[in-house]
Amino acid sequence: MNKYRKLFKFNSINQTMSLREVRKKVFKKEEDIFAYPFRYISTIITMILAKTSITSLQVTWIHLIIGIISAVLFSFGKYNLAIIAFILYLISMILDFVDGEIARYKNIRSEVSIWLDHVSDNILLFLIIIGIAIGEFQINKDFSILIIALIALLITASMGIINISKRTSEKMKQSKAIVLPIKFRYVKKFHVGIFVLSSLILIISPIIKQVEIMFITYVIIMFFAMIKSFLNRIKLIKKEFNE
Repeated sequence: MNKYRKLFKFNSINQTMSLREVRKKVFKKEEDIFAYPFRYISTIITMILAKTSITSLQVTWIHLIIGIISAVLFSFGKYNLAIIAFILYLISMILDFVDGEIARYKNIRSEVSIWLDHVSDNILLFLIIIGIAIGEFQINKDFSILIIALIALLITASMGIINISKRTSEKMKQSKAIVLPIKFRYVKKFHVGIFVLSSLILIISPIIKQVEIMFITYVIIMFFAMIKSFLNRIKLIKKEFNE
């Protein structure tokens, strides 16, 4: 019992942290350039929630529920609902950052939270692809979008399987991104990652009414990312056997 009390106890220093100090604590060296604006918003929310009894696991559940609602709204194929779904998914993405920030802010590490956070990202990508594809099919009755969506789902599933190992995925974080020679306030160099970029490509497609083109773009980006992740995983496995 004392173990769990200690685990969920606030660090007294953390309670007096300024927003600037929180950002220094939560911003990662390999931060994705597309995630950077979200971090600025998420850290403000983290400062508010961290002073409450809300846990990172609860935030993850809220992030997942909002994302599911967004996917359902996309599936109706209505433009006004697509705008609402777009906004909801942006909120869901911000909360996806908040859960990890709260965990670091409160010095709480939970295997369940880490697992759910990882799984929820893949689940939401799946549901968003399905929701948008169904919505587009209801508008145009074109089966080609369903075929492209199926390809997108297969590639997304492959990425999830490749990165399923926690130990491997931790080592692969930087290898999945391209380093840009740009320095900024809290991050030494910018990285171009795939998760935020691919999510934005998906959710913006119904808004600009270019679902098929954006889905193809998503498939191309994820395909090359999948190949790179697969090769890096093979390299890491060989290294572990040599050790």
